[in-house]
Formats: sequence, C-alpha cells, structure tokens
Amino acid sequence: MDNKKLLELRAKAKRKKPVFCRKDSNKKARIESNVWRKARGCDNKQRLKRRGHKKGPRSGFRSPVQIRGLDSSGLIPVLVSNLRQFETLTNKHGIIIASVGDRNRKLLVETASKKGLKILNLDASKAIEQIDAKVKERQAKKKSKEEQKKADEKKAKEKAKEKKPAKKEEEKSDASDNSAATATPEAESEEDAKKRLEKEEKDKILTKRS
Repeated sequence: MDNKKLLELRAKAKRKKPVFCRKDSNKKARIESNVWRKARGCDNKQRLKRRGHKKGPRSGFRSPVQIRGLDSSGLIPVLVSNLRQFETLTNKHGIIIASVGDRNRKLLVETASKKGLKILNLDASKAIEQIDAKVKERQAKKKSKEEQKKADEKKAKEKAKEKKPAKKEEEKSDASDNSAATATPEAESEEDAKKRLEKEEKDKILTKRS
C-alpha cells in the first residue's frame, strides 16, 4: 500500500486511540497519569479488561510497519546538531534542529533551506528573523553599555580635573599661612633689635652727659 494512504489510516486510528495510563491515576495524586504501567493485581479490572475500565496497549493500536517511525508528512525525522550531518541526508529525511546556540541554529536553518530539506520543529523564515532580531537587540544593548561607560569615565575625569586646582589652591593658601607665620617672628625680632639699639644709644648719651 502507498505510504500516503497508510499515513491517512494511521492519522484516523490515532484520533480514536486512547491515552494509556495507570490504574487509579485519576484518584491518587502520587500516581503519574502520563506513564503506562501494566496492571498486575489478580483482581485488577483493567488487567481483566472489564467494560468501563481504562484500556491498555494492544497490537491493534500500533502503526503500520511500513510507516512506523515516520512523521505525519512521511519523512524520517533526524536530529541535527552540526553541518557534517547534512552529508548523509536526503529528501526522505526531515530535520529536527537540536538545542544549539543562535549562531549555529541560523547556520543549520540556512543550510537546510539551501539543500531543500524540510525542518520539522520550526519555521525557517521566522526562526532566522527571530535570531536576527535577538542579535540586533544584543548589539544595541552592548553599544548603549559602552556609551554609558565612556560617559561615566568622562565625568570621572572632569571631576578629577576639578579637584586638582582646588587642592593646589589649598596648598598655596597653606604655604602662604606658613610663610606669614614664620615671617612675623623674624620681623618682630628685627624691630626689637632696632629698639634695643636705639635704647642703648640713648643710654650712652645720658651716661656721657652725667
């Protein structure tokens, strides 16, 4: 039988296929509902296939052998994480791109579109647009951070320049105060010496007269 018809039959059968879950998974929270475990109790109604109880897996629910493992479009799904894997792929394969970085994902998507291979887990054009948008956003953030850093450095330099003349003025004022403090006692001592000399001369004159 043709694969297309088999795929249609499988899709029709899957619509009626029940979800296989454990006994009492709807009653007890500790029992996982999305995991199948075979019922083994001697009185278990699910094992005995009683009416009104949940169904278990049977061979009748299985897909046809010819299309087993194929996706809904009839392609063989292959997980791809690097460019070397494209060498062995043909048009019969459908690509599932692995969880890789944006740069590698873009390369894989572009290579797949060039070779005409179908990507099963994402839309090629939308994926490239999203990756480009992310890259632009990251670059804009990086640029704004660099500009902010430069502005901060400029402000810091201006502040440092403002502080330097203020320090120099303080040093000059301190030096002038020190010089004044050192000069006053010297000036006073010279005046005292002059006064002493004048007094001595006066005393000499007075002694001569007497």
